[in-house]
Amino acid sequence: MTVKVTMIPGWDTKIERGLKQGVLAMTVDIQKRAVILAPKLTSALANSAIIGTVFNGYKVTFGSSRVPYARIQHEGGTIRPKNKPVLAWKDKSGNWHYAMSVKIKGTKYLSKAGESVVRGNIAKYFR
Repeated sequence: MTVKVTMIPGWDTKIERGLKQGVLAMTVDIQKRAVILAPKLTSALANSAIIGTVFNGYKVTFGSSRVPYARIQHEGGTIRPKNKPVLAWKDKSGNWHYAMSVKIKGTKYLSKAGESVVRGNIAKYFR
């Protein structure tokens, strides 16, 4: 007995198109989730999220010249004064605070967003 299997012409194009659509939908969901998880003192960080293209895929980027602190909010680190002897800031109550350095605990908002989307129902992206 012989079984013959043939491919429909253009099958590779259809699969590639479907994969690209699935990856884009997944990227959009990661961006939406990261915006929810990002710190929101002024919402500038959350509003800086953009989706860009890379070779064979997409990327989510936070930060800009207006939001240079995106990386330290994600990764964590120590902030030190550059042009003054101390850091100074006013809290919500109007009280001034001064410090030689401030340690920022990273929130990993983008990493957590990616992990939660991948741990979810991944089948919805690739049907």
